[in-house]
Amino acid sequence: MRETGKIIVVLVAAAASLGGCAASESEQMLLEYSRSAEQLYEEGMEEFDDEDCVDAEKVFQDVRRLYPYSRFATLAELRIADCHFVQGNHAEAAVSYQQFIKAHPTHEDAHYAAFRRGESFFEMIPNDWVITPPPHERDQAATRDARSSLSHFVRTYPRSEHVERAEEILAEVVDALVRHEMYVAEFYLSRDQKNAAAVRLEVIPKKFPDSSLVPDAMFLQAKVYLEMDRRYDAERVFREIIERFPDHHQSLRAKDYLEDLGVKPPVADRGEDG
Repeated sequence: MRETGKIIVVLVAAAASLGGCAASESEQMLLEYSRSAEQLYEEGMEEFDDEDCVDAEKVFQDVRRLYPYSRFATLAELRIADCHFVQGNHAEAAVSYQQFIKAHPTHEDAHYAAFRRGESFFEMIPNDWVITPPPHERDQAATRDARSSLSHFVRTYPRSEHVERAEEILAEVVDALVRHEMYVAEFYLSRDQKNAAAVRLEVIPKKFPDSSLVPDAMFLQAKVYLEMDRRYDAERVFREIIERFPDHHQSLRAKDYLEDLGVKPPVADRGEDG
């Protein structure tokens, strides 16, 4: 049937050069070809809408095999990726969405495929309900991939209807990465490796400036500095917490620490929410 598609294209081209009735017949053949592709695609969509992805994927594969020169073959390719996602095969879905973007970078649904790729990585991140170990203690490969993919999506398709949801997911992903960094720092502290913990904590505000957990990480960082007799650095970080996050609960704690150290806390700028 793939050969049939090639034959139709050849006939159309040949008929166009002859003109007249031959051209009309070829146009009719092409119209029937498109109609058949659309009909089969809609059959697949009916199965997909009924949440029967097993049968839906088979139909979409047939669309690609039987009508490779139809626009519905491209749509079927994207729906196959959706089937992988719906069935929980998120790693396979991520690959399929990426293949779609690579093959059809200017397609009107490329932004959707890019968003779903990031969402696929997000779904691969371990959930909190797993008893042990907690998510922040496990491998962070999927979390990093989700951040990279979703960040790229937001930059590339700022007007996409999926940007708002992507930014919500991205915020969760970034916080998950910060939790991991703080877990590692706590691990070093439990081994009395304060310098290693400090280095890990110093990276967080620079690498994840938009995370809601930055004030917590900075407060822990300042406390570690105090334990290391690095009072100047501790005061600096406490001041930064107060100035950057005046409404955050860690700002109040930072003020208490500065007062205990005999240092007057800075006047916070109330223009930024904590």
